[in-house]
Amino acid sequence: MSDQDRQTATAARQAAILSATLALVGEKGVTAVTMNDICGRSGASVGSVYHHFKDREGVLYALYRDCFEGCFAELRTAVLATTTAREGIFALVNSYLEWVATHPSQATFIYEASQGTLLRSYQAEIVTFKGAFYADIFAWMRPFVEAGDLLRLPLWAYDAIMMGPAHEFARRWLAGMQELALDEAKTIIATAVWRAMQTS
Repeated sequence: MSDQDRQTATAARQAAILSATLALVGEKGVTAVTMNDICGRSGASVGSVYHHFKDREGVLYALYRDCFEGCFAELRTAVLATTTAREGIFALVNSYLEWVATHPSQATFIYEASQGTLLRSYQAEIVTFKGAFYADIFAWMRPFVEAGDLLRLPLWAYDAIMMGPAHEFARRWLAGMQELALDEAKTIIATAVWRAMQTS
């Protein structure tokens, strides 16, 4: 087997294990999923799962990162394609809520896995890959902040203000509390965030 074929086979095996894990999380909840469950559903041996991911927490971290990378890719593409502050804020909110609606299993897993100490051994890695995404968004924002179109705030505050309302709606929506149609919620939330981020 060539190196390329070996890499392709490895990627396919890892993807199958992560897909099986995501399905199990949807059925049982993240805290109830065991290594035996993962092996049984994916068809991988215990040795294979440990080889690829080290342990159960490693599988969950890999799935967490995979879900976030898919989400971040869509948000980054939407935001960086805009040319005004308002367009960018609306793109950020709308693309996130659209991703949640299109990928409810992944979104639910992200929220569940973010609670408590489930991924405590991987906090440094999580901070790093999230930081890379936020760096791109902050770089897009910087000219608008300098021009006075967007508020100048501590970096942590931008995430709370720009994404906090969307996260709260997403959690409720995923839990079945769908008081508003998604398109209506997008407009309400994006408008509120835009108003909160304006300098005047």
